[in-house]
Amino acid sequence: MLQIVYIALLAGTVAGAFSTNQSVTEVRKVGHGPTGYEVTFRYYSETANQPKSVLLGGFPLYANALTASRSKTEQIAPWDWQADDFSLFLSPLRPAYGNTTYLGFNMTFEESSGGWVTTLPFPSGTFGYAFYLDCKEGWSSPHCNPVIDPGNPPIQSPAGDQNHSIIQVPFDAKHQVQNYDYALPLDDKTRRGSIAFYNYSSPGSTAPTKDIHSVGIYLPVGYGEISGKKYPVLYLSHGGGGNDADWFNQGRAHNIVDQLIDAQVLEPTIVVTPNFYDLGFSMEDFATNITGENGSDTYGLNGFFEAVRKNYLKHLIPWVESNFHTISEPTGRAWGGLSLGGGLSITMLLNATNIFSHVCIMSNTPSPLPNDPQWNNTGINSVDIFLGAGFYDKAFDNSRSMQDRLSAAGVLNYRSRYFPGGGHDWHTWQDILYTWLRNELVKSKWG
Repeated sequence: MLQIVYIALLAGTVAGAFSTNQSVTEVRKVGHGPTGYEVTFRYYSETANQPKSVLLGGFPLYANALTASRSKTEQIAPWDWQADDFSLFLSPLRPAYGNTTYLGFNMTFEESSGGWVTTLPFPSGTFGYAFYLDCKEGWSSPHCNPVIDPGNPPIQSPAGDQNHSIIQVPFDAKHQVQNYDYALPLDDKTRRGSIAFYNYSSPGSTAPTKDIHSVGIYLPVGYGEISGKKYPVLYLSHGGGGNDADWFNQGRAHNIVDQLIDAQVLEPTIVVTPNFYDLGFSMEDFATNITGENGSDTYGLNGFFEAVRKNYLKHLIPWVESNFHTISEPTGRAWGGLSLGGGLSITMLLNATNIFSHVCIMSNTPSPLPNDPQWNNTGINSVDIFLGAGFYDKAFDNSRSMQDRLSAAGVLNYRSRYFPGGGHDWHTWQDILYTWLRNELVKSKWG
């Protein structure tokens, strides 16, 4: 019997309010500059003791093509937004307060409501945010931890594994250039798919319990209503430090898939979001003393990715195909992953050519060197390959090197998307996912 551990309740997050006794966060169209939209955030203390200060943070500031690079940004404030600006997230996340793209905005205490409030303009897109209490002395404060919006909780399983709530802001052509409306939820809720998190047997796993692992599942609207219908399956991997909720909470992959299915571009598709942590082994178990490309431990990473691949093929994929109505052959399976998960995607491409017909590699870690025997797998030519990164992405060079190595190995069946206004962040990965699905996994090729 399937064990559902959490069903995601997908609240309306666009041009409306999240409302409980604890919080009201409102996205509204204002029709004037700088972006055409404003968002009002409110925080109410859950204890009798009010904080001395509250900062709103968790989202990057903005950059433009004239001044941005992969190592710096002008940190353009929301009220100085120009139509062709873009959000740019740069690491590290939390240096000294006031000198970072992870900046906090002061919220004002409102005597009449007993809450903290601030209003900011936002452009089109998906943005994480959180409240930071008593952090004005600097991000290094021991109590400076993100507090999610209780009236707009993240999509997560279990509770606490996502530390940012999410807003989505529509596009206004009068004030903006980049349109992210493809990631918005469908207006008609009856046409949306569903998300749930499940536990499955995975011997060796240490979380959530011994020998049990968790996975996110999206089912398209109408799933199971047509007797005998089988569905293609899209596997999407998170990156470093992530988990099985990332693609739904931060990436809004379910909305992107809903939109494409509704437009009859994409075949109704099951989406599976696994978690490569806590499987009973870690990256440290495979670490070597060999410094590889870009200073990384390429051999150690490849060892870890191969262990994950074997684990998923032995435990995860059989569980999915025995519990859901899937097309259980390569033509009905696709794999995609970002950042560290992009490195895992390379392993899936090179060593699972008999499992997946499509592989998407986003912002990947360094690929195996040209003399690596993994390149000898002639089955690579049978897989449709898609690569991508942001133009300002720290993994941009890794992605371009992967193109070169594919070409050198005689593998030319790849296509690419390098997002002009993106860094190593979710706007980039949403764009690549959307571009891949609507161009490569269209109905004529998929399912």
